Amino acid sequence: MKYFFINLLLNSFFLVPDSLLKKIYPKKSAFIRSNYLDHQSFIFLKLIDIFGYKPDTTNFDNRERLNTDFARMSLNLNRKPPNNYSYNDLGISEEGDIYLREYVPSNLKTDKAMLYFHGGGYVLGSVETHHNFVALMSIALGMKIYSLEYRLSPENKFPNALADANKAYKWLLNNDMQGSKILLCGDSAGAHLAASLSYDLASKESQMPHAQILIYPMICPSLRHESMELYKENFLLTKASMEWFWEQLRSQADDDINPRFNLLKQDRPNLMGTSTLSITAGFDPLCDEGNKYADLLTESGNEVRKLHFPDLFHGFVNLTNLRTAEKGALTIFDKIRSYL
Repeated sequence: MKYFFINLLLNSFFLVPDSLLKKIYPKKSAFIRSNYLDHQSFIFLKLIDIFGYKPDTTNFDNRERLNTDFARMSLNLNRKPPNNYSYNDLGISEEGDIYLREYVPSNLKTDKAMLYFHGGGYVLGSVETHHNFVALMSIALGMKIYSLEYRLSPENKFPNALADANKAYKWLLNNDMQGSKILLCGDSAGAHLAASLSYDLASKESQMPHAQILIYPMICPSLRHESMELYKENFLLTKASMEWFWEQLRSQADDDINPRFNLLKQDRPNLMGTSTLSITAGFDPLCDEGNKYADLLTESGNEVRKLHFPDLFHGFVNLTNLRTAEKGALTIFDKIRSYL
């Protein structure tokens, strides 16, 4: 019943045009680094601060994770995809704790496929929390997508999720997929996992994926970049949350110098032809480290393209009931098509 009334409010809010929103709530949006935060997003962040669920990080356990993910899925925040696709869960481990959700659009347009890693700081999230976005992307691209349910921290610390990602990639290779036909993609922690996997594969001289799509990636545990301070609170993702996420993932102090954990510790990484699309949001504490990693790849001779959304914030691809967030997601889909 609680979420019924919250969604009633949110649904009404999403329908109000921008011109009327500015009259109802005339306060100017946040203005940082010569950019204004999208006005509808500005108001939404204030609403979600009131009605959103905040996990208890002090007494965190799997029940708290389930409560957090349930709250996220109960709110009407993301566009529901049309029904012209199918999906199926495929187990890839004997224990049954790792599986791929295969999305197949009715209008399949390419023989390439995507391996997707969901976000959530390696602690939260699942294939379920990202279901609508991944299904929508599969339909928009006319492409099969395999979304990985990898093991989460703190129960499974680094590098367990990377081992799961390797297993999923090898599963695709063993099922008649060539590396040159596979795109890796992830958002936030999932983007970190995609980039970590690419580096790991290159280090082993394995078959490399065609491209990696990094959506506002989590990159470096130092938390010392300027954007981390500028946007450390009030923009959904906080500096305190990032500190907690890294601590849950870290298995030992030396992880901070491991190039698969701290991606900025990679020494002139050569991704052996794998192209990168680096996507950042202006009002995101992770913005600077995402750009710094893209620059590191470029300086090392890799092909890198950048896509920046100056008026959006971390997490927007899963908030497509916001008009500017939906436009951002569609722009991302359009850029991914250039890799197909």
